[in-house]
Amino acid sequence: MATLTAETPVLSSRFTPDATVSGGNILSMLAAMGPFRKRGEQILQDHGIFEVTPEGWYPLLAYVLSLRAIGEKMGPNTLFQIGRQIPNHVPLPPGLDTFEKVLASFGIAFDMNHRGARPGAITFDLKGARAATIKTGTPYPCDFDRGVIAGFFQHLLRVRPQVEPVAGEPCKGKGGETCTYAVTLPAV
Repeated sequence: MATLTAETPVLSSRFTPDATVSGGNILSMLAAMGPFRKRGEQILQDHGIFEVTPEGWYPLLAYVLSLRAIGEKMGPNTLFQIGRQIPNHVPLPPGLDTFEKVLASFGIAFDMNHRGARPGAITFDLKGARAATIKTGTPYPCDFDRGVIAGFFQHLLRVRPQVEPVAGEPCKGKGGETCTYAVTLPAV
């Protein structure tokens, strides 16, 4: 997986400087940290986020920097696990019961849980009945995005997809503005 560096862009031109993220996103981070929740709360506080509520809206930049700090201190698997928790804590569009509907929901769910972002941060290309690519232009670390993708399919369809970076495509962890992932559902 890609490694974030000091040169890695934080917010692309898709986001206004005053962009915000829902409290549900942040609470999912804390829930995923389990016994390390206090450490997560401290990292959020170090970046100016205090007393998170599900209805609240918080600075996106501060949250992204908090996730980067968690990745640096606790590793990529922690970011992946945090991402997997997202669909358990944020509002999602109704009726997501097929592969294609879940694929189409990523951009909608992102827009529902972020303010100050231009639509189109997440797109998909259906490759078959159980395969697709997802291009994500969110400001989040790569492993977090992979976790979100896996978490959506686990939460909504009760399947564990394979989610892998597509070779040769840009990577946010290497200075790109997007990452592209191949998503494959297991055979039935």
